[in-house]
Amino acid sequence: MEKDIKADGKKVAINDYPEKTIRQKIISKVNPVKRKRGSHKKGKIYVGKTLASVIKIPNDHARIMKESKTKYICKDLLLEPAEFNDLIDCPLTGPKYYKIIKDRI
Repeated sequence: MEKDIKADGKKVAINDYPEKTIRQKIISKVNPVKRKRGSHKKGKIYVGKTLASVIKIPNDHARIMKESKTKYICKDLLLEPAEFNDLIDCPLTGPKYYKIIKDRI
C-alpha cells in the first residue's frame, strides 16, 4: 500500500516500508551523528559544520511504519516523498543525499 502526500500541489506516494529497513538505510546512507534519548535514538545531520536537521531514528521493528511517522521522517530528512522512496529503494546514495540537502539549506 502507498501513502499519498501532497507536495507542490501534486499527489506523491511514499511507499510502505518496514521500520527496520528505514532505520538501516538512514544509518548506512545518511550516517547521522547518533545520540540516545530515552528509549529512542535521534540523529543529527550535518552538512560541513552546519546542522541541517535532527531526525528520530526508527526502532528495529519488522512492522510497517505508520504513515504519520514516515512523512515526518521524510520531512526531517529534508526530502520530497519521491526522493525518500529513492533513498530507501537504493537509487539515491549517501553522497547524492548530501548534495540534495546542501542545496536546500
